[in-house]
Amino acid sequence: MTPLLAPGQRLLAAAPTLAPGSALTLADCVATALGNEIVDFSDLATANLASVDLELKGQHSSSITDPSAPTAVVTAVLSERDAHVRTEVTAFLNDDTGVAAVLRFAFTSTTAGAEAVDRSEAVSGLLCPGSREWNADLHHRLNDDESFARLIETYDGTIGLSIGGRPVHIRCYRGQVLEVVARAIKGADFVLDIPGEVFVDLMSSSDNSFMETAMLGKMRSSGSGYEYLRMTSALIRIIDNARALAGTAGYGGAQTTSIETLQVAWHDDTDRNH
Repeated sequence: MTPLLAPGQRLLAAAPTLAPGSALTLADCVATALGNEIVDFSDLATANLASVDLELKGQHSSSITDPSAPTAVVTAVLSERDAHVRTEVTAFLNDDTGVAAVLRFAFTSTTAGAEAVDRSEAVSGLLCPGSREWNADLHHRLNDDESFARLIETYDGTIGLSIGGRPVHIRCYRGQVLEVVARAIKGADFVLDIPGEVFVDLMSSSDNSFMETAMLGKMRSSGSGYEYLRMTSALIRIIDNARALAGTAGYGGAQTTSIETLQVAWHDDTDRNH
């Protein structure tokens, strides 16, 4: 059985430069190319487009006026009912000035004819950040993390994440992680929205780049700004644990380094000194 794709895997490496045109026309070209690559990379027979979200950058309104080079990265893979596999991909149209458009696709695939079987066991839930299996694994890691326990020892609340649009609520109580679920009963004190492609970059960077990513405005928070700032060090440690999870699950380019522990320790000491 040919391995399926995994988050962090890069696609469209050999794609040709696209001529200027309407954003929708270019999106259709990219979707066709991605569908073909998804089939080529796996034993799936088809890759049917399920949804697409188009975000134009800069001065672009409805068309791309310069030639653009497409690149793409897988952000999530998950099994669905009736032997379907859902693959989520973010693509970028890059021109001379930078990223002209961001395209977020979802494809649904099956194996062919008589070989169409349930892929639920072949597709690990860890390949989809925010899935039930991913949440359970993160819960286990955070519960075993003494550094994280120290960072939340005075916190009674819920840290909220949205990863690629999937909610993750981390319910904490004075050094303990009570649950990691899609939605806590009372909601979250704040929610940090991390686009799927940004989360993949956090998993595959050489070290934990949470602070740099936040300062570049690639993530957005809503809710209590006070609690968000108060839990910054805890968020960094959550990303440390997610990076370790990604390495175990086989995300493309995922790795962990000892500097992550030092970085969290520095933030911990800073918080205590203030």
